[in-house]
Amino acid sequence: MRFFTRGEGGVDELLKVAYPMILSTASTTVMQFINRIFLAHYSPDALAACVPAGLLSFVFVCFFFGIVSYTNAFVAQYFGRGKTASVSVAVWQGVWLAAASGLLLLALTPAGFFIINHSGHAPAVIELERQYFLILNSGAIVYLIGAALSAFFTGRGLTKVPMMVNMAGNALCILLSWLLIFGAGPVPALGIKGAAYAMVAGQALMTVLYIVLIFSAYNRRRYRTARLVGVHKGLFLRLIKYGAPNGVGFFLDIASFGAFIFIIGGMNKIALAASNIIASINMIAFMPVIGLGIAALTLVGKYIGMKKPDVSTRVSYNAAKLAALYTLGLGVLFVTVPGLFINIFGSGNSEEYAAILALSRPVMKVLAVFVFFDAIAMIFADALRGAGDTRFQMLGASVVAWLLFVPGIWYITHVAGGELIHAWAWGAFYVFLLAVFFTLRFRSGLWRKIDILKG
Repeated sequence: MRFFTRGEGGVDELLKVAYPMILSTASTTVMQFINRIFLAHYSPDALAACVPAGLLSFVFVCFFFGIVSYTNAFVAQYFGRGKTASVSVAVWQGVWLAAASGLLLLALTPAGFFIINHSGHAPAVIELERQYFLILNSGAIVYLIGAALSAFFTGRGLTKVPMMVNMAGNALCILLSWLLIFGAGPVPALGIKGAAYAMVAGQALMTVLYIVLIFSAYNRRRYRTARLVGVHKGLFLRLIKYGAPNGVGFFLDIASFGAFIFIIGGMNKIALAASNIIASINMIAFMPVIGLGIAALTLVGKYIGMKKPDVSTRVSYNAAKLAALYTLGLGVLFVTVPGLFINIFGSGNSEEYAAILALSRPVMKVLAVFVFFDAIAMIFADALRGAGDTRFQMLGASVVAWLLFVPGIWYITHVAGGELIHAWAWGAFYVFLLAVFFTLRFRSGLWRKIDILKG
């Protein structure tokens, strides 16, 4: 029996759709990783501030992103059924929803400041967190609109387009990060504010490129992209109906990890900076697996649209196997050569950096377990999203996150006197439970009864 299946829904088709998305998300990983390395060399306080503030901004945006990004599932299923006009209508509903969401996020800025001010972090770190959060939250509307527009290509399996667009935006971000963080010539050194401005600029370039491509002569003729820009009430409401549970589940999941980072930050500045290094390294595994998950979601949606759920199942298991092999290999490196990743963040010459790096190294063994189960959980979660099974995810994942994971972290760090490695070990147990939860749900086959196109 072959480990991977081939043919329709096989590993060859999956890789064809997945590899551009893997490269795309990998480029985002590299961009964020380099951004944080720049900040690590700028100052320890900037490194300590960038992860919690960046994560908080994403926590704020992720509910809306969960709804907007669900446009991809609608596009995939409409494309599978050959409804080209509905593809464009679905995309524009996502865009209108993204624009409204971005404006609402601006009004939520004071709530973000309140959370940062009461985080218990050092005053110098809090001030930098406020600066970073304000810029990212203000530019979130650009990020959301770009996410909706990208579904026009991703949902149809044309993943090379988002790959090229993302790489262009990330390249601009890296260039501007170096320039704006450290300054050069007439450009002043802006530190953490420069890193945030660079990220927003990269996202703006991506959005502009998507608009130009969507309004090409071919797409205007084939998909009527210019004629179907308006609001379609029925589809708009269906996007909210199925996307909202996805958004709530996504929000509560990311918010739980945000709480994890902020609770650890209450231990001390050294622990926070070390945990931020581990979280940054985790992106190496996290972002490429997201690309594989997007491919799985796209193909699952496509074959459900074609009324071939058995092929959707084949896609999902192939994706899970690929994710397992990738994270197992990465885990071996984390365990055997942790310094290869840790030492990038500083030479350890100063006493403070030496303490940060020394605290980080043992946690790499835990991270090896964390990334494996996190990958399995993400693949099956995306497969369920592609099928429209979002409500069950919202309820189940939220219970595990907020009744077990977050209270456990608080107890370990503030009551039991646990160390950083114990907190991350609890996180590994949490993602193990998610992997079991989503795998069993997928195996139940209940997702086969859902049809998002009928409301």
